[in-house]
Amino acid sequence: MSKRIFIDGSINSELCIISADGQEINYFDYSDDLATSKKNNIYLGTVSRVEPSLQAAFIEFGSEKKAFLPFDEIHPSYFKLPHNEKILFKNNDKNSYEDDEKESKRHFLSFYRKYKIQDVIKKDQVLLIQIVKEERGTKGAAITTFISLPGRYSVLLPNNSSSGGVSKKISNPLDRKRLKKLHDNLNLPEGMSLIIRTNAISAEDDDIISDFSYLRKLWTKIREDTLKSKAPVLISELDTPIIKVVRDFNQRSIEEIIFSDLKTMKLYKKLEKDFSVKSNKKIIHYKDKLPLFESYGIKNPINSLTEENIYLKSGGYLVINPTEALTSIDINSGRSTSEKNIEITALNTNLEASDEIFKQIQLRNIAGLIVIDFIDMNINANNLKVERKIKELFYKDKSRVQLTKISQFGLMEISRQRIGPSIYETFYNKCDCCGGGGFKKTDSIVIHNIISNIKSINAIGYDDKVDIEIDEEFYIKNFKKIEKKIKSINITFKVSFIKKSMPKEVYEFNHALTNKVMNYNKEIIEKNKINDSKNEKSYRRKIKKK
Repeated sequence: MSKRIFIDGSINSELCIISADGQEINYFDYSDDLATSKKNNIYLGTVSRVEPSLQAAFIEFGSEKKAFLPFDEIHPSYFKLPHNEKILFKNNDKNSYEDDEKESKRHFLSFYRKYKIQDVIKKDQVLLIQIVKEERGTKGAAITTFISLPGRYSVLLPNNSSSGGVSKKISNPLDRKRLKKLHDNLNLPEGMSLIIRTNAISAEDDDIISDFSYLRKLWTKIREDTLKSKAPVLISELDTPIIKVVRDFNQRSIEEIIFSDLKTMKLYKKLEKDFSVKSNKKIIHYKDKLPLFESYGIKNPINSLTEENIYLKSGGYLVINPTEALTSIDINSGRSTSEKNIEITALNTNLEASDEIFKQIQLRNIAGLIVIDFIDMNINANNLKVERKIKELFYKDKSRVQLTKISQFGLMEISRQRIGPSIYETFYNKCDCCGGGGFKKTDSIVIHNIISNIKSINAIGYDDKVDIEIDEEFYIKNFKKIEKKIKSINITFKVSFIKKSMPKEVYEFNHALTNKVMNYNKEIIEKNKINDSKNEKSYRRKIKKK
């Protein structure tokens, strides 16, 4: 089935790839000034703090949160090594480990064992860094000084000559032989290596060479910009939505690329030249007044990407719940009762759900720990069929994935590498009312809290009137209950209405009063602790006497 790419850059830079019928979204990405992925970006940063206890450094690179740099992610070229050690490093660096990053770093370990981070890295030292993991929550970004530049057919490692060759995912012996020969004939500069990607299987040799040439020019530009720049500063963005479209999604099946604005379209054409893309696709500038996504009927599918329930054709459905620790996916048979045998119904629903689960994980960019609750199956062979199906699907995933078998409780655990923010982080901020938990306090609990706070104010002997700022709708609804209970405490109060559209709570007290109550409560708690301790000691003495 042919596909179109829609790119709306009229307000932000947002894009998606959808099937020709205009309803089924296969890919979605979004970026603007406020919500931009920093993954793979290259920065010039400074060492803010060296932590000997962690054997890591915190790097200032222009973000609010400092980035985390482990010792083994610092390239030995930054070490203040003696001359003989530098010669040894260069000799070791000539080894090749063919697309195995873990193995490629092992020969560096001798250096990391000899030195401590505080001996080789100093505060305010300038480093060229690359984002490995996005900052998330209270955690800063994870970074490395081992730079990698992804292209259409290859990945250039400009400061790491120990990892290179042909991707292990290319299993065909003839393809490997051809690409290995091409790789060896590239005459890579000293200290540099290249990994040939799976995309290169169907590419001509000249296209791969052109891709390598572009990456070398990009590295030259990065070096030039680095020398001219003052840290902290962004040096290069490598994974913007428009770059990813040119680099990763230019398949033959795509017939049209439709742009909402000329600026984005010109940028796309420039990137096609940079990446040496030979394209016969129609490039269309959309000019109608109706917004692009609405015109082609894909606005609603995009908006549905955060829905909790996903319905299957058979009548079953998925329930997707993201939490802080993990994302749970529950499979329900629903109206899927076409089969007479319950076991067969469970198997077919689980197999159908597997396809949808993989699709939703890709679209929503769900990462971290994912727990799938399959419909229980009694026959072990059926469990194996579902496991095999999941493995086949996630083999195509660009992120690193680890899978477990289906447990006796029908659960499968998936660990997926985080690449960029999820759809939930892109679309939403935490709700002020529920704190992102999805729950809002009941009216009765809110009334109880109001009365409890007023009693606390009364307890500290505050005789003047109490100002209560309260949500108007809530107050009208619960007027009698609130006034009756407050009057029974014998305290004067004044009510005013909250003007905020989304208050954290439906009520607020005078700030000074709130602080007084908190301090008073702390004092009472401390006194009670002391009394409890005394009572405990007294009780133990009595027990001993007995």
